[in-house]
Amino acid sequence: MIRDRLIMLPCDEGFYDILNGSLPVDFDGSQCVVARSGSRLLETVSFDEAIEYALGGEYDEVEEEGEWE
Repeated sequence: MIRDRLIMLPCDEGFYDILNGSLPVDFDGSQCVVARSGSRLLETVSFDEAIEYALGGEYDEVEEEGEWE
């Protein structure tokens, strides 16, 4: 873990563990949370958007990106 800086970068060990370690601040329990392809950041979406995410191929893209570093 990087401890000599105030800013972590996506290439730093543990970046995604820390960033995605809690639910997004706008999550109120009525939404779903998905990891966006390309950025792997968690985002709140409606139930309908979550279905589109899963069935429209974006979930597969996230899976193809492989293990998170």
